[in-house]
Amino acid sequence: MRKFCVILLLCLICTAVQATLIDDFSGDLSNYTSTVILDTDPGGGANIAAWQITGETLELNTTTYQSIEQYAMIYNGLSLAIGEEVQLDLTHNGGSQDLGLYVGGTTPTYNVRQDYIAVYGRHTGELFSRGFDGTSEYGQVGWISPAYEKLFIARTAVNTFEAGYYEAGVRNVMVTRTPAYANDADVVGFYTDVRGAGILGNADNLTIIPEPATLALLGLGASLVLRRRKR
Repeated sequence: MRKFCVILLLCLICTAVQATLIDDFSGDLSNYTSTVILDTDPGGGANIAAWQITGETLELNTTTYQSIEQYAMIYNGLSLAIGEEVQLDLTHNGGSQDLGLYVGGTTPTYNVRQDYIAVYGRHTGELFSRGFDGTSEYGQVGWISPAYEKLFIARTAVNTFEAGYYEAGVRNVMVTRTPAYANDADVVGFYTDVRGAGILGNADNLTIIPEPATLALLGLGASLVLRRRKR
């Protein structure tokens, strides 16, 4: 019986550490909903822009620029559970301003910014994190230019989040957010800030994995069971 329990625990750990690939952009964008959450000139006409897949990566192509706009591009039905981390491969080629991850507690609505955490790369190579606690804006964290390959947002507790990046496989936390207004991480996707015509991109491999503390607990449990078995 003990042997069976050990094998079962090890199987559960192996299952847990596996990444769940949500989208590698080899298909279409029919499962996404895009919302302009900031329009700085709502009476002056909207930008002409479209999300597109090029070379199996995601881009936002603004062909006519009118004013600054920010978007939440949400993968329908995707949420972030406690102990999970959403990751994104990002190569920010061209365009003007920001592209990255978005994790929110309320469904995005037009020209409303609330209840979300974002981590994003700028076309200059810099990384930042920002967002809103309720309708109050978080202070911007960033102004760094690492040789990053991934961005992440992790939900480490019911209402606690880490945002950061991976550089050469090393996980770097830029900021920990604990909102005063609960963020249930019910909406997950992409954030953009458009400040000129051109293509913001390229994003690839939207993925969910267990965050490091969860993996550590699983590893500790396995270690204790194996020690008991050895005795």
